[in-house]
Amino acid sequence: MVLSSPVLVEPQAVKETSERPRRGRRVAILACYPLRDAAMPPQFISNHGMRMVEASLRASELDGLEVKVWDLDVARLQPMVDEVLDFDPDVVGFSAFMWSFDLFVQAAQIFKQHDPRRLIVFGGPSARPSMFKLEPYQQASRWVDVLVINEGETAFVEIVASEDRRASSLQDIKGLALPGLAGWIETPERPLADLSDLPSPYKMDLVPPGGIGVLQTYRGCPFTCSFCEWGTLESPKRVRRVDDLSEEFAAMDRNGVGGTLLVDAGLNLNPHGFRNLMDAAAETRFFENRYLISEVYPAKVRDEHLEFLSMVGMPLVGIGLQSFDNDVLSHVERAYDENRFEKTLDELRKVSSVAIEIILGLPGDTPESFRKTFERARSLPCALRVYHCVVLPSALMVRAPENYAMDFDPHSLKMKSCLGWSAEAMQREMDYVTDCARREGGECGEYFWVFPRRM
Repeated sequence: MVLSSPVLVEPQAVKETSERPRRGRRVAILACYPLRDAAMPPQFISNHGMRMVEASLRASELDGLEVKVWDLDVARLQPMVDEVLDFDPDVVGFSAFMWSFDLFVQAAQIFKQHDPRRLIVFGGPSARPSMFKLEPYQQASRWVDVLVINEGETAFVEIVASEDRRASSLQDIKGLALPGLAGWIETPERPLADLSDLPSPYKMDLVPPGGIGVLQTYRGCPFTCSFCEWGTLESPKRVRRVDDLSEEFAAMDRNGVGGTLLVDAGLNLNPHGFRNLMDAAAETRFFENRYLISEVYPAKVRDEHLEFLSMVGMPLVGIGLQSFDNDVLSHVERAYDENRFEKTLDELRKVSSVAIEIILGLPGDTPESFRKTFERARSLPCALRVYHCVVLPSALMVRAPENYAMDFDPHSLKMKSCLGWSAEAMQREMDYVTDCARREGGECGEYFWVFPRRM
């Protein structure tokens, strides 16, 4: 199944309802964690995107602003809906991921039917026109008013600040998609913000204490792998300053986090961002007795990265190879450097705990090629994570060519069959990996399998 990107059309083509949206500034923001399974870490991880939006909204000090957040661990539709309706928000913002999209679309319909004047806003990775083109969600534009498709912090503040929230007026806000007469209409792209200028949920004490802290030093990625939604690195302003990172570490320390998850595309993919991170860590000694979870691109590992990892109390490094076959990787705009890999892996293992990451079901791969990648990965002296290929709304869903012949579940977004994989072959390989994980003391999850390090 292949979907094309939405086409920008003339502003007057937006749909207007007969009801003028409410003008108040009582705002509900909702996020939901995926259902816990054995393959997921047990520690609490903050919904960082939602908290960043909350921080920006609270820092705006808009007149009449009331904000209430539902940061849900286990979400049941009716209790959630009842609580939100009791609050009676003027604007409802959903942080939508593939695991929460179904639930939030249902909730949005109830909120809109309860009061058609209420503004419904979707943000997050799944808030994309491509998702609403899938058959189960094609009617949802009747009750979802706005998609925030670029950075959400400032865009959401501008939506809430608007005196006129009709679609024709919201077209002046950059980084949105609005329902139109012939599909979703995208407003001009939002300029990149300076991350150090955005309010921090940790510094504002908005994040529940403990668990894993979420750290970001830049946004974007220099690569454009078609299975991934990171995009491209566009501006040095995306890099957080040393003083800002030091203050973030102080706030995380006050919060009581046991370690941090670095949500950058990679520890070593932005030299400026890495140097600032290293300087702030040296200044504060924040990582000396904590763990740091990060991704590392093996071809770009340098001595400075190894030195930094050696100063972390417990560094946990993921290496996203996806496959050992460059013919397979060429289908997803990725490459693998055979000559450097073994040496780099040995160097990383001396200073960190390493997990290789591969994908089952990539277009252009085959069961035979995947099995070779899997067996080689299991022969290495490190942990392994096997991810089921998912068709993400800003990645394969809009970038895959027709010959990929993708068939995927519209709810979970998991690939069912594609170029190189029949549905039967996909299921056989999933069963094989599951059996291996159970025999070898690993864990099986909804979207991935985890294997322990081999001695």
